[in-house]
Amino acid sequence: MSTSTRTFSDGQPFIGLDIGGSCVKLVLVERVGHVSDASTARLEHPLAAVIRDPSKSNYLGTEWGAKNAIRKLEWFGDSEHERAVYALWFLAPDFIGFAKQVKVDRELKPTPKIRVSATGGGALRLRAEIEEMLGVELLIVDELKALTSGWRVDAESLAESDGPVEYPALVCNVGTGVSLVSVGAAHSEYERVSGSGIGGATFWGLVQRLTLFTSFGDAVTAAKQSGDPGQADTLVGDIYGVDTSKAIGMPADLVAGFLGKLSAGKATDADVVAALLRMVTSNLGQLAVFQARLMGVNEVWFTGGFVLCVGEKQEDSAGRIVRMALAEAVSFWSAGKIQTRFPPDALLLGALGAVAASLDALPQTT
Repeated sequence: MSTSTRTFSDGQPFIGLDIGGSCVKLVLVERVGHVSDASTARLEHPLAAVIRDPSKSNYLGTEWGAKNAIRKLEWFGDSEHERAVYALWFLAPDFIGFAKQVKVDRELKPTPKIRVSATGGGALRLRAEIEEMLGVELLIVDELKALTSGWRVDAESLAESDGPVEYPALVCNVGTGVSLVSVGAAHSEYERVSGSGIGGATFWGLVQRLTLFTSFGDAVTAAKQSGDPGQADTLVGDIYGVDTSKAIGMPADLVAGFLGKLSAGKATDADVVAALLRMVTSNLGQLAVFQARLMGVNEVWFTGGFVLCVGEKQEDSAGRIVRMALAEAVSFWSAGKIQTRFPPDALLLGALGAVAASLDALPQTT
């Protein structure tokens, strides 16, 4: 690791923005205890202010989340100083309203532009609008580079407690869709090796179409608490009967056809969500296990918005339920031979990685 320090020349913090199809993620990273001139843009800009303390804003919809932590980030080439990491995430449809409110605040109290490292399809599609409304200069980072850079920052922070990261690593990013990425030991070594269109958007789109749930978290929590997927799925036992299923060596509760009994009309909304969650996570687990076998690795890292859901406030959070379902699916398809791992900031890796990746373009000091 280099001992050089990468920094913006005007003392701004590092801000990362990841606009996906379902969720917007923002991170702000600054040195703990760093004091700069109070007239600098970083102290005045409303975007930085709302990331630090979103509870005082009226920018956000009903589903959002925030966190902050003090961490040592060796990627910044400054391991002697701790960094404060603030994060904010909310639903993608709320982004334009969020940006317009930031613009209103800037017009009331004009502030200079600040730099933001950005990634995701929305950042490319809305670049001009984002720069104008937020009052920022976007530094666009390739999406896979941002994801893998963020994953390295997060995964390598676990090395002291969980042991060193093994390379090549398989990262399964589940957002709107799914990307499976092989990550090598060198920072430039990453490749999208597979993927699927059956991801978080598939699950949530079907939930909205087939049930009355309007909140992702409420739907997943209800599925865990009272849902029975067997009321919606056709099981082996439904075809062969329990005794015959045993005779042919197949569990009676094994799924023969996802949603095969849906037309019978006996399944509750919670049952339907439980069946949809089982269908999507089973598909993801199967895809991940097959790719892990091709790569010869014994663990899969799951990341993305589907893994850590927006608006988690309950102890039995939706994200935890999804992670458990994914772990069960991987265990099933691998007969317990492949393990699942989840980075601490699985949802935020794109935004965090956009910051980390953009550092390579900044001047270094020793």
